Amino acid sequence: MKEQAFANAFAVITAIVYVICAFWVVVARDSLTALFGSWAHGVDWKSLPYAQPTAGGLIFGFVTVVVAAWVAGYLFVWLYNQFSKK
Repeated sequence: MKEQAFANAFAVITAIVYVICAFWVVVARDSLTALFGSWAHGVDWKSLPYAQPTAGGLIFGFVTVVVAAWVAGYLFVWLYNQFSKK
């Protein structure tokens, strides 16, 4: 597999998921926390403190999560290629 191609694809998918999640938390937070609660075995996300997201926070989060996804995707394929050598 090509490291850069996989990293690019993983970063794009992560960016799409981030935008959907950010939109969802701004528009319909209760349904998102209910979904996360079902994923986290019933954790009550509504009991956690909440602060309205800011534009700067969303942009910073977007950039850092996309960069982290790209690095993780690249390293994943690099390691995969190392392990798959004969």
